[in-house]
Amino acid sequence: MVLDPTRHADPERWGLVPDVYVRDFLPEEDPVLARAITAASRGRWQQAADAMKTTWGDWDDRARVTLALAREGARTDEWLNNWRDEQPDRDLAVLDAAAWVLVAKEIRGESDEQDHVDGFHRVLRRAERAARHTAELAPQDPTPWWTLVQVAGGLSFDQARFAEIWHELLIRAPRHRAAHEAALEYWAGQSSDVLLDFAANAGPALVLRAAFLLEDDDPLIWRTALVADAVEQLLAEEELSNDDRGHLVLALYDHNRFAEAIEQFRALGSRADGAPWSRFEDPKGTFLEYRSNSCRKAALKS
Repeated sequence: MVLDPTRHADPERWGLVPDVYVRDFLPEEDPVLARAITAASRGRWQQAADAMKTTWGDWDDRARVTLALAREGARTDEWLNNWRDEQPDRDLAVLDAAAWVLVAKEIRGESDEQDHVDGFHRVLRRAERAARHTAELAPQDPTPWWTLVQVAGGLSFDQARFAEIWHELLIRAPRHRAAHEAALEYWAGQSSDVLLDFAANAGPALVLRAAFLLEDDDPLIWRTALVADAVEQLLAEEELSNDDRGHLVLALYDHNRFAEAIEQFRALGSRADGAPWSRFEDPKGTFLEYRSNSCRKAALKS
């Protein structure tokens, strides 16, 4: 029997949301954080300060809130300047350092032109100074050390210098998820073997992220025993983040496990706004391509 590829690639026939509802950008779901971002966009800093204060001690949540507010700070800094003028504190310092990292990434973009590279490095050095100042203001907080992990990757610190930063991070938050993800980026620029060893010790979700970083140089990385074991471990977990599901889709697809990939797409719903999709030039288009191909190939296998 010859299957109609258009019909059997239709996500709605597989219980998935229609293509038109898929988004690669969605509003912030946390209402407190959403209000803080809106206020910041209008130059008001108090709600951002309140949102940051509630995260103290929950370092993963602090990383989430810091990143969301730092994005707004990289876009418009009026509210950060107002905060600095009226009531500077350690939370402002955390956001200031994190925002400089994002500004640096915007300057670099995808360009290898020397002026972009020079600007990227110059702003990252400013981020480093800001993060080290923040670490002095808030010695218990791992967040500035997470920022420094990102700086280390961008400026290609040597391994001894990175090890000092990583040690300071670990003594404050040994399971800090965002910092481990940033460390993957550092090790990807250093050594693939060390990257995989690091990821294997950090957990199955990090293994799939490492495979994604290495796939251009080693397309067979998805077929390794390390990745296969990580896939089984993640499938056995009850709760996965959308980012982890996205990487799991890529692994399942490469293993020709299309029906299981569809299950992950079903859980993702309309969310094409996270990793790994955001790393592609066309996040939504890449999401939809993998999704329709998974549906078509699952039908062919059935």
